[in-house]
Formats: sequence, structure tokens, C-alpha cells
Amino acid sequence: MSQTSVICRNPPPAAPAPRPPFFRGFSPSRTGLFLGLGLPPPLRQTNLLRMLYFGKAGAGALEGTPGPPPEGGPMSQPDPHAELFARFRRYLEMEEGRSPRTAKEYLMDAGLFARWFRERHGRPPRFEEVGSQHIRAFLASREVSPHRAGRVLASLRKLFRYLAEVEGLPLLKDPTEGVKRPKLPRRLPVYLTPPEVARLLQAAYQNRSPRVALRDWALLAFLYGTGLRLSEALALTYADLTYQDGIPHAIRVQGKGGKERVVVLSPTAQRALHQWLKHRNLEGHPTSPYIWSHTTGPNRGKPFSARAVEAMVKRVARRAGLKDWRRITPHKLRHSYASALVEAGRGIDEVKELLGHSSISTTQVYVHVSRKRLEEAARALPEVLV
Repeated sequence: MSQTSVICRNPPPAAPAPRPPFFRGFSPSRTGLFLGLGLPPPLRQTNLLRMLYFGKAGAGALEGTPGPPPEGGPMSQPDPHAELFARFRRYLEMEEGRSPRTAKEYLMDAGLFARWFRERHGRPPRFEEVGSQHIRAFLASREVSPHRAGRVLASLRKLFRYLAEVEGLPLLKDPTEGVKRPKLPRRLPVYLTPPEVARLLQAAYQNRSPRVALRDWALLAFLYGTGLRLSEALALTYADLTYQDGIPHAIRVQGKGGKERVVVLSPTAQRALHQWLKHRNLEGHPTSPYIWSHTTGPNRGKPFSARAVEAMVKRVARRAGLKDWRRITPHKLRHSYASALVEAGRGIDEVKELLGHSSISTTQVYVHVSRKRLEEAARALPEVLV
């Protein structure tokens, strides 16, 4: 037999399939990346790699869990309301001036109702056929707090009014009409007393890093000294500042629903902002418009993220030894600001304007009377016993 006719009975193994760019240089034997996932290292590696390469559904199917539904199933069909919901979102943002976050929450609630209807009745909802019984059944199926249930009902009410007034859908009756909002429990807001705020600021200023100490101290003092929502503070730009004698005097704030208001800075907020701006103008990005922005690193010039600020507040509150430090959030500083003003004798109308509340009933919750004032009121009763 000639050399050219020799048949190789054991051909060399085929070359392994090339890895996608994401996996180049990645060794599955590095089990350190998978510690803490609650699975043995080999299973952790295999499952995570499958999830990264094939997606979550592919990984589940290979591990014996249900994979994606078969093509043609109910969940694989395109959403018939996608274009309608997109128009609804544009309406909320452009005509009603809702923030993207608020519009997203409305859309999420509307999508939850459509999904519930589809799962229950086997078809997408025809909104002109939806009745109050469907709304009540949907709310009953949601095991959520009264506050959350009230928000869902408000979202659906907005959706059906949009369908009738803008889309011209022939609704015989608004199905949300007559469905009562859950009664919310009246709770006093969690707030810090002025001595507790002072302890918080002192703990922030005692950070080992002078740069971090100044940043945390200034932001916390500014939030307390203005009562701004965190989103309002992080969105501030240099164009929103008003100066008086070279010192920040007031800020223009874009609040909920695009409502604009002017907040005059308290002495605490003035001092904190003045100190921060000296550092920000020297070390920060020269063209970034944001006041509360990173001054170093790859994010230099970008505004602080809300999640990072929330984590910082809890970290500093714990260092300060505050009770229930896990419940301390940036919004609690807003409560503390309003409570301190009311305790100082400022009128509820003034506090309402400073906070940017649309209804005075929202501000009314801060009119909680201190124990000291209750004792003074009790002692003021004329003595009648002889």
C-alpha cells in the first residue's frame, strides 16, 4: 500500500471551538470568583459560564430547570401593547412633564396589569372591555403594602384616562372609578434631632482622607441645610446658583413633575456649599456643569450616584453611633430639616414652599409636637384643686 493511501484510524482531535472575546484569558479553574454563591466550585463555574455565554435560560435548561418557552407559546408572542405604552410614556414625559423615573413607574404598573390579564384570561386585554372587577381582582392578587397598592391604582387610573382622552378609546366607564385607594397608616416621619445631625456631621468630617471627609461632610450638611430630595441635589448645576456678596445665597430647584422653586440657603447650607465649591472649582472637571460631581478618577466630572450617597450616609451614621443607623437615608435629612423648622416655630405654609410640596396635607405630617412642648402645655392648665 502506498504512503498516499494510508488511512488514519485515529484522527487527531478537533481543535476546540474558539472562545468568544469575553472568555479569552479566563480560566475556569479560578474558583475564587465563585466563592459565596452557595454552590460547589465546579457547579458554580459551569453554571455561571453557561449563563454568561448562553443567557440565563440556557443555563437553566442545561441544569435541568425549565428553559425558555417553546416558540409560538404565549410568552414568545410580541407584546401587542408595546407601541401604545411607548406613546403613553411620551405623553407622560412631554405633555405632563413627568420625570423619566415617574413615567417608567407608570409603565411598569400598566405592564404588570397587562401581564396579569394575559395569564388569567389567556389573551391580551382589550382595554375597552376592562371593568372594575378586573382592577379589584388584580389589586387583590398583589401582596404589596397599602402605599404600593395605592400607587398601582393611581398608575392604572392615569392609563385609562389617557386611553379615553388621548387615544380616543371608546371606554363606557373608567374601570378605576369607584375603586377606593387603600387607607394609608399615618406614621410620624423618622428624623434626626439637631444634636444627632451634629454627631453625623462630626463623624463624616473625621474620615482619614481629608478629601473624602470634606466631600461627605459638605454633602450631608447641604442636604440637611436645604431639605432637598437627593435627586434634586445631585441634579444641581452652576447655572442654578445665585450669589450674594460672593457667597451662595439661593438655588433654583427642579422638583417633582418639573415644578421649579427657589430655595434660599440656610447658614448651614451656605457654609457647606462654599467649602465644597472651593475644592470643586480647584480639583473638579473644568467643564462639568454639575456641582456635586467627582473630582478624581475615571468618573471625574460626573455627578455622584444616588446609590453611592445612600451607602455613604449609612456608613457615616454607623460610625456616628446613631440608633437604627440602617434606617438613616438621605431622605431622613429632609425630614430632619422640616421637623427642625416646625420645632423652631416656622409656619406650615413656609415649610411647604421650601420643601416643594404641592399639597399642604403632605407637609402636615411634620407638625409633630415634641415631648418638651407637650409637658409645657400640660403645665399651662390652671390649677383648680385647693
